[in-house]
Amino acid sequence: MTLQEGKQRDALLASYGFGLFPVLHYQPARRGEWTIANHLPAVGDGYLTRAVVEERVVLSRGRHVWMSIGLLEKESHAWHVHCANGTVVTAGLGLGMFAYAAAMKPEVERVIVAEIDPDIIELMQQSSGFHSWPWREKVEILQVDALAADFADAVKAQTRGRSVDYLYADIWPNFPAEEAPAQTGVMARALKPRAAGWWGQELSFAGFCRARQQRLDEAGFRAFFAENGVPVPEVTEGYLRFCRDLMAAYRLGSKDTLVQRLRNFLAG
Repeated sequence: MTLQEGKQRDALLASYGFGLFPVLHYQPARRGEWTIANHLPAVGDGYLTRAVVEERVVLSRGRHVWMSIGLLEKESHAWHVHCANGTVVTAGLGLGMFAYAAAMKPEVERVIVAEIDPDIIELMQQSSGFHSWPWREKVEILQVDALAADFADAVKAQTRGRSVDYLYADIWPNFPAEEAPAQTGVMARALKPRAAGWWGQELSFAGFCRARQQRLDEAGFRAFFAENGVPVPEVTEGYLRFCRDLMAAYRLGSKDTLVQRLRNFLAG
């Protein structure tokens, strides 16, 4: 972790009670339509933090950026890494960032990754040195569609019937994906985890609160999750403050729309 990354981790931790996490190093790689490349330093925004200069690792499909690893991804995943414990299932492999960070936690016993695309699995393993990860033995990657009827059976075969403690869904290229809350609910009903979440859920929650004139508090959060059939993790005041700060930043902190900000960021 660089000095800048350490400061970013400490600032998030001091403000909200959860911080950033270690990330992998990647080698450039290509498989099928997919590529992983290291981009030179450029100015971009985080999920909450504004205007940082950083290098990014970028996963692309053809000319379309699918995901990258920068402060935007790290800040938007930080709460979910914080929630990870026991048996964790993540829908969507991407660059393996969440799986790696979750496996590094002592309180996480195993991480089961559902990924539909075999090329992504091979590419990530090649680029990240998957077989020499610390705690590699905790991680199992399944080639399965997390929205398919056989998803739960594939996971149960790995857990031998043990309950899933945390489900994290990240199968969408953009956030907040309109379909994310409902699709996470589909996964949760199939797996019956103790708690679950999805990428960009804070902005989905903010939209729910605006539309329903709902207070952005624990009761509102629980109502939002219940409406989508998603089991709620323990909600802290620090996390609610994070949600409120994001709501303010995306509504008032920029003249651009969310979509335009994301496009500008990915264009880097």
